[in-house]
Amino acid sequence: MKNLKEIVKDKYSWDVTALPAYVDEQNEEIYSDLLYSSGLTSRINVLEGVKGSQTIKLLNGDMALQSATNCTYTDDGSIVFDGVDISTKRLYVQQSLCNENLIDTWAQMLLAIGANRQDRDMPREDIITAYLIKKSRKKNQDLMFLGDTGSGNADLVHYDGYVKLWDADASLVSATTTETAITSANGFDIAKTVFNAIPTVLFENESNVEIITGYTEARAIIDQVYADKDFASSIEVTEDGSEISFILPTTNVRVRSYTQLNGLEKMYAVPYNYMFFGTDVESDIDGLEVKYLEESDKLRLSNKWRSGIQYVYPEYFVKLVLTV
Repeated sequence: MKNLKEIVKDKYSWDVTALPAYVDEQNEEIYSDLLYSSGLTSRINVLEGVKGSQTIKLLNGDMALQSATNCTYTDDGSIVFDGVDISTKRLYVQQSLCNENLIDTWAQMLLAIGANRQDRDMPREDIITAYLIKKSRKKNQDLMFLGDTGSGNADLVHYDGYVKLWDADASLVSATTTETAITSANGFDIAKTVFNAIPTVLFENESNVEIITGYTEARAIIDQVYADKDFASSIEVTEDGSEISFILPTTNVRVRSYTQLNGLEKMYAVPYNYMFFGTDVESDIDGLEVKYLEESDKLRLSNKWRSGIQYVYPEYFVKLVLTV
């Protein structure tokens, strides 16, 4: 025979296994587990209205600078129209909750008064939905960076993300080093290798270029600077959630960490204006709905959005290549 907790866990999404027996606990503060910032879409191009596929239209061209003499002129130039497709996948999150499962735990205090009303009202709806929306954004950014259709992680199989695409793209500039790992003894030197490989045309055109890496890798850069360099005190580090950023000493380029790259020993220099996120409506991901299912006396939380990534002009991107 299964005990009550096992039955509840089997049938409903509220998992009360770890909750102690009910006490008259009136403190309403609830601590959620850690989440991470998901700010990539605030820095790259967001294409809305992409329900399936859309072409990112590209324009390139050149003209020869000639000497204008003797009224003899020669046509010498070309304008090339090109395009790269961006595709999106329709994604969703959904779970059902049974408020009755909260009885006899401290969470009982969150329920509405009344045997009928308790099933219809979401406990602390604003707090829980805000938490789950942030969780959805984190999962979406995980997919954008780490997506892999061959992954064993069900969250990442929907499409190939930036890391897989960049690592496989021979058109990216390779910043090759003899180092085999990013450590506190070589972090700054490796970052300078990546910086030195950035095509100068990006600086001439004032493109928004950043060196992106993981948190531990970014700390390795700072550690070497503080240990070995005279300009250590000039580093101003900004922390935003799980991200840290700073201007790489002796350059004007910002280094930024993303949690998705943490511990991977990867480093890229990316022009954000050539990176794209495709979606239907960007605010979709913030639209978590709570519905009462009368036939089952359960609450359903669900949301749908479209997600896809692309980049153009790969010859302006740089990837670190460590010695294997």
